[in-house]
Amino acid sequence: MAVHTDFKFHPQVTQIGCYWGAGGHTELYLLEGDQLAIVDTGCNDTPREYIAPALEGMGRSLKDVAVIINTHGHFDHAGGDAQLVAASGAKVWMPEKDVDIAESIDRQFDLYFAQNDVLVGRPDRLDASRANLKKQADPVKVDRALKPGEVLDLGRGVELHVVPTPGHTIGSTSFYWPREGMLFTGDGVPGAGSRPRQLPLIYCPEAYEDTIDYLLTLDLNVLCVGHHYVSLSLTRESAKFGRAGKKFISESGEIGRIIARAMEWAVAERPGAPFLEAAKACLSRLAERLPLDLSPETGLPGLASLYASWQRYQ
Repeated sequence: MAVHTDFKFHPQVTQIGCYWGAGGHTELYLLEGDQLAIVDTGCNDTPREYIAPALEGMGRSLKDVAVIINTHGHFDHAGGDAQLVAASGAKVWMPEKDVDIAESIDRQFDLYFAQNDVLVGRPDRLDASRANLKKQADPVKVDRALKPGEVLDLGRGVELHVVPTPGHTIGSTSFYWPREGMLFTGDGVPGAGSRPRQLPLIYCPEAYEDTIDYLLTLDLNVLCVGHHYVSLSLTRESAKFGRAGKKFISESGEIGRIIARAMEWAVAERPGAPFLEAAKACLSRLAERLPLDLSPETGLPGLASLYASWQRYQ
């Protein structure tokens, strides 16, 4: 039986937590304007297992959801879109640069997740890994491709500004509600990652640096992130109030810089070294600032951020 976790921290905003896979957890945000909207939908069983019970506790149902607003196209944030659409007829709004990975799970796998097998020399696992991803997410037809600078008016004063925050994915986007100083980021600001002693999933590190710089300029009262992210000094609540929001963004930027500097040093020390060699070489620098658990298979704390940084310095 699913554990239902929802938290109404604003008269018009309810956080809904959902669980998936082996220890995965994603935060969704229900917005009550004239239209009922939800920011992200988790995996494909999330609407039934988590969103429906939360709505029932509010005297509502899945049929009342009019709009799905996705922060990005990954399986644990948009994987439940199709099931929620089937239950409610909701419209799907997706950042324009992530439409392709929401509409094609194969495209999503090839672009973001195939590297987990390829980089460790295990292409024989690709078919099984692809099939596993497809068990957790259904492709969905996107109704509206969101563009930078648009304002999403949901009524009753809920006006969300579309703010590109690439880094985690090419199209990662946050939604800023200026009246409340509230920012919904999904995985746009991933701290040190959602799993303790690992690394954040930053696929586009140069864009990520610009994202951090921009978000630090916003007037911010509440930061609403997509997972129980680890940081350098803060606890792991997903809604961060007051100064904690800006502090989390700042620490996320510092973590990104730690990874980049460690890999830049390793590449300079070993010109022409293949990825795995360079990644293992940079661990000593990383461990000076970040606690790490190493995979028994790879000897690394994660692949995505390390590989993206390695590519950057080639």
